[in-house]
Amino acid sequence: MGSKSSKESPLRQQIVILSDSTGDTAEGFVRAVLAQFQSSDVDIKRIPNIESERALRKSLESITQRALIVYTFASPELRKTAWSLTRELSYTGLDLLYPAVEIFSEFLGSSPSQQAGALHSVLARDYFRRIEAIEFTVKHDDGMRLNEIHLADIILVGVSRSSKTPTSIYLAHKGYRVANVPLVLGIPEPKELLTAHEKKVPVACLTIHESDLERIRRTRFINLGAKTKQSEDHYLAIDQICAELKAAQQLARKYGWPIIDVTDRAIEETASEILLLINGKAR
Repeated sequence: MGSKSSKESPLRQQIVILSDSTGDTAEGFVRAVLAQFQSSDVDIKRIPNIESERALRKSLESITQRALIVYTFASPELRKTAWSLTRELSYTGLDLLYPAVEIFSEFLGSSPSQQAGALHSVLARDYFRRIEAIEFTVKHDDGMRLNEIHLADIILVGVSRSSKTPTSIYLAHKGYRVANVPLVLGIPEPKELLTAHEKKVPVACLTIHESDLERIRRTRFINLGAKTKQSEDHYLAIDQICAELKAAQQLARKYGWPIIDVTDRAIEETASEILLLINGKAR
């Protein structure tokens, strides 16, 4: 039988998360911080639903190796106990809510609710709101389900390949339900779009420099394998593109919709300007 190596591998570093709720929020924070470092040799252990000082002490005493203790408690008493016990047991401790709670309390002139799991509940609601927004946006892309676009937080309009879809998805990840509607030269704007406008749903028109649009469309045209000369003349001709852009801008001006030029702009820049121009009315 072979003997064990006299040189044992060192213990992996450990981060222990203590929480009065699930600890999901704290773990997300820890992982976000760890992503800034090269080392991946870190174990994350979560101990949730700690509701008493006795349970807190028991949890800390169950740790069998050197560890960083990250804790998040709504109760000031538990926070103070965690601070003193980590020092007593020679651990490095990090309170995720302090001093943020105190700073906010002073600024707002009120005391925190001290409700266990409150932060997790807020983030959970935000998560599900973003998921719902993404689902809505995907279902209402490129003029689909026009009868429902009045339920959107924001509607984007513009000619083909003017960055409506990627901008919509970016806004959806921010929690906004977005519908986007293509504007086609010679075809009247959908009546559902005007109905949504009358119901005060914010509408923004995306535009782009004609040469950039021609280049984007040509690349798209080639990638799709379209070969007919008629299709190419209709879709790629600069005169046609200029006419489309002009008609879209005229429609936007008619109804007072902001016109946003996406030429050489990152999606996040376009999205930020949209939110600024609609003056926060997208919610």
